Amino acid sequence: MKKKVLSMVMVFLLTLTLAACGEKATVETEGEQSSVQQESGSSAETETDAPQTPKGEEITLRFSWWGGDARHEATLKAIDVYQKAHPGVTVEAEYSSFSGYYEKLVTQLASGNAPDFFQVDQGWVAELYARGDAFADFGSYKDSIDLTTVPEQMMTDYCIMDGQTVVLPFGYNGTVFLYNKSLLADWCDENGNLAMETWDDFIRIGKELHEKNPEAYMTTSVTDGYLRYILKPMLEQITNDIDVRDDFTLGFDESQMTQAYESFMKIFDEGVSQPYEEAVLYDSMQNNPLWLNGNIGGIFLFFSNIDTEIAGLSYDYGVTGMPMFEDAEISGQECCPSLMVAINKNVDTAHQKASAEFLEWFLNSEEASLILGTVRGVPGSRTALNALESNQMLSDLMSQGVKISNDTISLKNGAYELNSSVKAVFVEYMEKVIYGVSSPSEGSDGMIQDLTKVLGDLAGSGR
Repeated sequence: MKKKVLSMVMVFLLTLTLAACGEKATVETEGEQSSVQQESGSSAETETDAPQTPKGEEITLRFSWWGGDARHEATLKAIDVYQKAHPGVTVEAEYSSFSGYYEKLVTQLASGNAPDFFQVDQGWVAELYARGDAFADFGSYKDSIDLTTVPEQMMTDYCIMDGQTVVLPFGYNGTVFLYNKSLLADWCDENGNLAMETWDDFIRIGKELHEKNPEAYMTTSVTDGYLRYILKPMLEQITNDIDVRDDFTLGFDESQMTQAYESFMKIFDEGVSQPYEEAVLYDSMQNNPLWLNGNIGGIFLFFSNIDTEIAGLSYDYGVTGMPMFEDAEISGQECCPSLMVAINKNVDTAHQKASAEFLEWFLNSEEASLILGTVRGVPGSRTALNALESNQMLSDLMSQGVKISNDTISLKNGAYELNSSVKAVFVEYMEKVIYGVSSPSEGSDGMIQDLTKVLGDLAGSGR
């Protein structure tokens, strides 16, 4: 596929933001910064309630994932608990940082040496499935793993391809607006609820805040956040369609994209957002002085990152939903699996079945849930989520965020929407419009032309 040559800066930014359903422009994805959860209720040191492996049967399984130290530590602890209860099962952990993980996995699949089960990003699923050598069908192991604990819509939108259940969600995320009640007190009611329902409200509050305090802004973000949490929701509210359809066509035309760009640019032109050239100097909110000093009204983010972004800060915070245009029918907020797991199609049936049995415990049991907490995001399994909520392992703000996102759930991500080449085009033209290199109309026209070429190449390659 003919690839557009990008600047070194663009490559760097895209590398940092490749992982889907992650809000943060870091080399790790959702939930990696969460601390290892403390057990409550069932002790992780006691023998698991999961079915025991018959004596005399021994099997070794390989499990690969990426993440940060908190994810590694919690996962290793869970594996240890499972192995103690299943003396015949050895789970070999193959873990790393995000950098290079995808390339290594593709190489392993091609050489027939991939792990028995492995973590994948939601944005990779369509491409890996198209290879034909990656995913076993979980549906073949319904006696070993309960597939009904994941919400039906999530299964349909993200897990099932051609009638096969090829992946399952470790966790999921949705977009909310986390706001500083202390800074935005003048625009909150007596209960601290922000009076913001529309984009007009958002712009008005931001203008008034900046006029009152020139050092303060209504919002800020990183490059990926401006695209995924503001521009693309605006576009979907305008079109009532996903941006990149699964048939390699676009869900918008030039007029609609121009309208989205014009609305998006108001946040910069009217002093609502921190200037883009300042905001993108920081790879996370925890490194942005304006956020740390309480001079940002709020940020759009995935709800699993709420606790991370306010860690160590003494301000009072609230959570609300995505603002909408007056005539919008959908919120446009991104609600999708954050991380997923697949079983290797090319290992034998015994290893596939044993992998499914491990994942039944890992994904659905209360015991595993209390060990893992939110290190892979808020659990996609209802039983795991219930375990965390009943043991008070979700903060009040995160619980509110989950409810708000679930109540305003929008369209799924297109199968190729998070493809790196597709995303590169979106970022390139968004920045051209922000920096004034292109007008909204010119940016729309150029972006559609380039996206059409990229999607044509993807369709032609069978990916």
